[in-house]
Formats: sequence, structure tokens, C-alpha cells
Amino acid sequence: MSSHGHQSEASAGPAGLTVVETSRRSARAIDMPGLEPFAVEVQRRTNVTIVQPRGELDLATVGTLRGRLDEAIAETLSAAPDRMENGPRLVLDLRGLLFIDSSGLQLLVELDQRARRERFQLTLLAPAAPVDRAIQLCGLHQTLPFAASVDDVDTAPGNAAIA
Repeated sequence: MSSHGHQSEASAGPAGLTVVETSRRSARAIDMPGLEPFAVEVQRRTNVTIVQPRGELDLATVGTLRGRLDEAIAETLSAAPDRMENGPRLVLDLRGLLFIDSSGLQLLVELDQRARRERFQLTLLAPAAPVDRAIQLCGLHQTLPFAASVDDVDTAPGNAAIA
């Protein structure tokens, strides 16, 4: 904080990045066009649910993704027929991410633990470089079920090659 008492913070808004400048006396918001807000698309197919977040996955947006994953998992588990030999399947496609922080990485670890506990098959598609750097630095690319390539993921359960 400076001697004038100014403090700045940034958050994603519906039209892009909104910068909020505050002081003890006033606050004003400035919209910065060109940056897309965080969004999550869910596609349901016969044997798989695909969740695709887009934008920056951080402390401000991780709750949105967690909520959409909770809904997708609940629907996937309830719709899975008992006769499926490999169980219900969820693909989390991270290729649309522009950024991921430690809260996003923690969500990936929690999702993997949940998949094991609730017995659904999880496949992760890693974001492109340089966004994947945090995943690489933490060694999560070796411990989480990332697909070797996009070509290894199809809609049939059990057919994803796990790296």
C-alpha cells in the first residue's frame, strides 16, 4: 500500500478482465476487452462425459470448475449402466486453459482421488505449453492419469492410453 492508500486488484468479469482500483475514498472498475471470462463446457456422450474449462483456472475460478465437475460426476455415475465393464468415464480436457495455479493443481489431485474412491475412470488432457509447466514442475504428469495424446482418447471406455 502506498502513502496515498491506493490498492489495486484484478478479477475476471463477464466482458473480460475487470481491474478494480480502490482507495479509502473511492472505487472504480475498468473493463479490459479482449480477455475471455472463465467458462466450462460439459459434453455427455453414451460412455463418457467430457468437461472442458476455458480461461484461467485459479483461486477465483476453481469453485466454478469444481461445481461443474460435481454435477458431471453425479450425472455420469447415475447414468452408468451396471453392465459396463470399465465403469463410468470422465475426461477433463484442460487444453483450453490459459493459466493454472496451485488451487487448480490441487483440484486435479482431489479429482484423481475421488475417481479412485467413487470408481469412475478419469482421463486428463494436459494444457499446451507453457500452461502445462506447473503440472510438469510438480510431477503431476507422472502421477495423474494424463492421456498420452489426444488421439488416445475416444468415447469407448477403457481405450485411453495413460501416460
